[in-house]
Amino acid sequence: MLKKYKAVFFDVGGTLLEVYPSVGEVYAEIARDFGFSGSPSAVDRQFRLEWKKTGGIESLGRQSGVTIERKFWRDLVFHVFEHFGGLRDFETYFDQVYEAFRSKERWRVYEDVQDSGILQTLKRRGVVLGVISNWDSRLPETLEAMGLAQHFDFILASTVVGAAKPDEKIFREALLKSGVNSREACHIGDEPIADIQGAKQAGVDAILIDRRDRFNSFRDRKIRSFLELG
Repeated sequence: MLKKYKAVFFDVGGTLLEVYPSVGEVYAEIARDFGFSGSPSAVDRQFRLEWKKTGGIESLGRQSGVTIERKFWRDLVFHVFEHFGGLRDFETYFDQVYEAFRSKERWRVYEDVQDSGILQTLKRRGVVLGVISNWDSRLPETLEAMGLAQHFDFILASTVVGAAKPDEKIFREALLKSGVNSREACHIGDEPIADIQGAKQAGVDAILIDRRDRFNSFRDRKIRSFLELG
């Protein structure tokens, strides 16, 4: 499926990594010391509501910088816990939870990524590998902690580049860094708009990874597991 490409780009969240055990579990565990007594599942539901309401990190568009990205996360987390009546010393809590997501204990590499050995296979073939992710400046550090950074020739985080998928600017940047034309590249991600539509707007082929069959009506190239890339 990937043999004709000289460069392959990967999304991260929902594609290579997932939060472990969940956003709600991490938030709630740390919040116990700040007066929170609710359930992780309730926090997880509220996080998803707030994420959808804000439009996620892609809502930052072409804004960039550590101050902007940190404010995005601070405001999001604040609104999550405001729903439950707030926390004692919220700013200290936020500092702790923000740092927690630098730790490898808070992330897990999807099993099919490991079992397929796709990153190693592509690397041996001489394919240029890159990351294109709607993420903040902690991304290289996170991928390093998870033992994935070594596979990639470059890592593009939206708040560093100043462009969030589906903006074609971030895909164009990936093409420049890889030194190939759009017809020689493929992007793999888990979101039909950000990943698939975004890539195609830049003339890049794309494959949707849909492990939980969330997008039944999606008719373009789709896989349920990285093992299908073989």
